[in-house]
Amino acid sequence: SYTVDLVGQSAGLGSLQATAWIEPAPPSGARCLTLTITGLARTAVSRRGAVERPLLAEPLEIELDLMPKRTTADVPREPTDAPAPPPSSRAPARSRGSFAGLVPVGQARLDPQGAVCLWSIERYRERSVLTLGCLTDGEISVASLAPGMGLVEVWDDVGTRYATLHIHGVGRATWMETSIELSPGIPAAASALGVRLSHLPARAERGGAPRPLDGPFTFGISLPAR
Repeated sequence: SYTVDLVGQSAGLGSLQATAWIEPAPPSGARCLTLTITGLARTAVSRRGAVERPLLAEPLEIELDLMPKRTTADVPREPTDAPAPPPSSRAPARSRGSFAGLVPVGQARLDPQGAVCLWSIERYRERSVLTLGCLTDGEISVASLAPGMGLVEVWDDVGTRYATLHIHGVGRATWMETSIELSPGIPAAASALGVRLSHLPARAERGGAPRPLDGPFTFGISLPAR
C-alpha cells in the first residue's frame, strides 16, 4: 500500500486531469500497480451554492503495467514540404465521445541538469493530447510550458506535421508536467511519431539567472496498429 498525495488537478468541460505522487517508490520486483479511485464527483454551481453530484457508484480500479512493452522507434524523417497544420478549433481537447485510445509512451532523455519524460498520448478523432514532464535535481526549477515558452514539434512517418497548443500545466520547484494538444488527429496509416522539445523554460533560483535544460530532446514513438 502507498501514501497518495494529490499535487495538482485541472478540470474542464467533461474532463478532469489530476497529478499525484505515491510513496514509497514501488520496489524493483513490482510488475503491476492497482490504482483505486473513490469519491469522484462533479460540482454544479447554482444560486444556492455548489452542489456535488457523485460520478462513481462504486470504486474504480485501474491496473498499471510497470513493465510495459518498449515504445521506441526510429525517428521518422521530418517532412519538409508538409502543409501548415490547422490551428486549434478552440473546442475542448478532450471528449469522451471522440476518445479513440491511449498510447503509453514512458520514454525519457537524460540531461546533466535533469530529465525530460514523455508519459502518454491520448488519441481522439480530430486531435491528440501529449503529456510530458521535466525533472531536475534542484539546482534549477523548471517552469510549465505555456504559449511562447518552450517549443514542441511533432510529425509522423506519413508526412503530417502537427500544430501544438499547451492546454494544462502543473509543477513544483523541481518538476513540472504539461499536456499539449496535437492537431489534426493522428491518421491510421501513421506508425511512428517524431517529437522534439527545445528552449525549455526555467525559473531563476535564489536571484540567479534562469538556466534551461540543454536540448533539443528528440524522441521516436512507435504507434500501435489501428
